[in-house]
Amino acid sequence: MRARFFFLFLTVFSLNLAVSPTLFAHAGVDHGDNCFVDIGGFTLRLGGFQAEDKIGGGKHFCHILPATGTVIFTFEEDVVAQLNKKMNLKFLAADSYADLIFNYATAFNQTLAQVSDAAAIQYDFPKAGLYALEVTLDSDELEPSANNTQRFLFLVGFPIIKMLVFTALGFLLMLGFVLLSQLKSGVKPRNL
Repeated sequence: MRARFFFLFLTVFSLNLAVSPTLFAHAGVDHGDNCFVDIGGFTLRLGGFQAEDKIGGGKHFCHILPATGTVIFTFEEDVVAQLNKKMNLKFLAADSYADLIFNYATAFNQTLAQVSDAAAIQYDFPKAGLYALEVTLDSDELEPSANNTQRFLFLVGFPIIKMLVFTALGFLLMLGFVLLSQLKSGVKPRNL
């Protein structure tokens, strides 16, 4: 399990840096932290939520959503209306993590949910994993721009903040145990 977890994180962060340099996002700490997607010459603010009642005022996330279940990604509707193009959203899943490394272009081929001409998409993710949100602008141009499609990678089901807190508590307990055992054996702790 640990190796799979490590492999998953390594894959997400290396692919995000290597593949999508125009996406700037981070895990949200509060509603003041925002994700942005640059598409078709516009910068759109993206918010990821785990419940409908949190949209617009609750805690949101970007790349790392802490629980499985309902995930909702939204864009600001007034900014999307200024695009004058239909925006299509699609949640995608990969067949295997090996495809992400060796065949990234076709790795995300399972469509989980899809909406046309919308500023929000939601899906009930039953298990933890790496997923993608594909944002596409419809274009009637003879040669549509490559900037009309963006893929946004995110993790579902990884409570990072809780993991960090438990890791810190574990280190504190280990430090306390070591100090207590040194005191019992009569060894003075070294000064740092």
